[in-house]
Amino acid sequence: MEERQIIMNPHLYIRNCEGYSNHYMITEVENWKDLYEKIICRNWEAIDAAFYIRSWKKNRLAYIKYHNTLKGEVPHVLEKGPIDFMCVIHPQSTIDHKLPKKLESEPDKKSQILSDRLNKKFNWDYDTKQVFWWLSINYRLSLTQIARQLKVSRTTVRNKKRLIEEFTCIHYPMYIHTFTSYTGVLSSFYTEYPEYIKEIFQNLSATCYLFGNQEKILCFVNTTLPSYVTHVFEELEKKGIVEDLNTEITVRSWNKIVDEFQLGRIPEKYFWMFKRKIKKRKK
Repeated sequence: MEERQIIMNPHLYIRNCEGYSNHYMITEVENWKDLYEKIICRNWEAIDAAFYIRSWKKNRLAYIKYHNTLKGEVPHVLEKGPIDFMCVIHPQSTIDHKLPKKLESEPDKKSQILSDRLNKKFNWDYDTKQVFWWLSINYRLSLTQIARQLKVSRTTVRNKKRLIEEFTCIHYPMYIHTFTSYTGVLSSFYTEYPEYIKEIFQNLSATCYLFGNQEKILCFVNTTLPSYVTHVFEELEKKGIVEDLNTEITVRSWNKIVDEFQLGRIPEKYFWMFKRKIKKRKK
């Protein structure tokens, strides 16, 4: 991670292939502790990310992104499905109030985002998974640094990294005004105009995501104006561009790497992408 939290840890998204499939779930939970202890901790290897949502009248929801299958049955599931595609929407603005101009125009035509499936078999060995873990922590780590951690040769790490790059989509999430300035808005809907939705949310100042399948699309928007983004989705529904809309503001997120760092399992010198400046005390 970059210290000012403008550029975050890299996301290495493993594409769907034989032996590896991406899924999402939205479920009711009692509270954050319930989500963390009963779902995340029991499925530590399978869950890749999670968001906690506090709705009206004590309703508590959780969004969970996982791969393959979860251990045991998760009760009170409201929505779930495969993630057949994942689109990263890179920020193209320094502020979050340039959306109305795009909303004034109607979609030119219907569109479709095709499913992304790699024609390969996921059969990574232990060393490959370990290299993947260290690259996920900090993609700027040298081959030598990773080799020392795993006690393998530099050549082994290089070969494993090349294999990993064949299976993954890699990007660095960006937050122009620093990560802590943003609120996440998660929406679930059906639309025949996904490319139009992508164009709208390109005009924000942080990385956003459009993902899902042909029956249900989800959009996760990082914004400094969450109530405004919610209004945008309501306008899209009013115009008939999206249907069956559900929108919620997330209040807490879970990331495996950040959690491991906070638990002291990842050395600080590897977690930060750039060397931290040490302020000298004045005598």
